[in-house]
Amino acid sequence: MIYAYPTEGVWGLGCLPDSEECVKKICFLKQRALDKGLILVSGDFSHFEPYLSHLSKDLIEKARSKWPGPHTWLVPANENVPSWIKGNSEYVALRQSIHPSIIKLSKKLNSVVTSTSANISSESPAKNAEEVKNLFGEEVSILDGKLGGEDTPTPIQNLITDEWIRN
Repeated sequence: MIYAYPTEGVWGLGCLPDSEECVKKICFLKQRALDKGLILVSGDFSHFEPYLSHLSKDLIEKARSKWPGPHTWLVPANENVPSWIKGNSEYVALRQSIHPSIIKLSKKLNSVVTSTSANISSESPAKNAEEVKNLFGEEVSILDGKLGGEDTPTPIQNLITDEWIRN
């Protein structure tokens, strides 16, 4: 199942990351290349442990220094990251969110959830449920909730190099 949900700054589309079929459908709906990769979000830090297990304690603490919150880390991908999540990258993007909708969805699914903006690629992201419905109709299950206080998608930073990917 594909979910549409409010995030910190824009509406997002997501599914369970192990569902290659759903990930491909999200990319099809967005008219987005699969090789770009998707962010994984959750409200529960324990959901990230399989994706961080290969990192040093210092790097995990560094990630936690900005979590939970509107900060996405780009982390070297390990064997737990499906190819359809990381795309053509050797990294995976992870964010522990404080947004109530993401917390509720990740708790319900007991998992991280993929996250990408709810829009057609290169167009503005949806800012409300009505815009999501107009774009994707019955193809997605729209969750209740309101956007957080951010005006733009969350920043993305490389955990190893500190390089800003999106600021």
